[in-house]
Amino acid sequence: MLGLGHRLAAVIETELHEQTDIRAFQDAFSAANLREPAAGSLSLIAEDAVGVGLGFLHALPGTDGITGREIGYVALLAVTEAAEGMGAARQLLAAAEDWARQQGYAALSLDVFASNHRGRLFYEKNGFATEALRLVKKL
Repeated sequence: MLGLGHRLAAVIETELHEQTDIRAFQDAFSAANLREPAAGSLSLIAEDAVGVGLGFLHALPGTDGITGREIGYVALLAVTEAAEGMGAARQLLAAAEDWARQQGYAALSLDVFASNHRGRLFYEKNGFATEALRLVKKL
């Protein structure tokens, strides 16, 4: 599942960062979260009927930026190209929502790059709404 970092990096378009830096960041972030998960985190792998990996999700405790309360945070969600449109991402996200409810969290949050149009649409269709936008200016 660590090999899906290229899919996550490929949808990031920014004037501030080079694709090689984005890919290195994504690979390191994925490896750190999956190899040494934070206490209380959730890691899931979606597989087909014969055990072929379709995608993964990693969620962990996060903090609401306004109230300071602990909420769930989806740090990583990716599916293989072959799994797109098969419902694997939706099932992974539903499992993360169940996990967050079981933890007593009032919310589940995530970050998605502005250039990831397909991801943004997927999250919006699954009930997520934009709360904040981070703007960057290259100097």
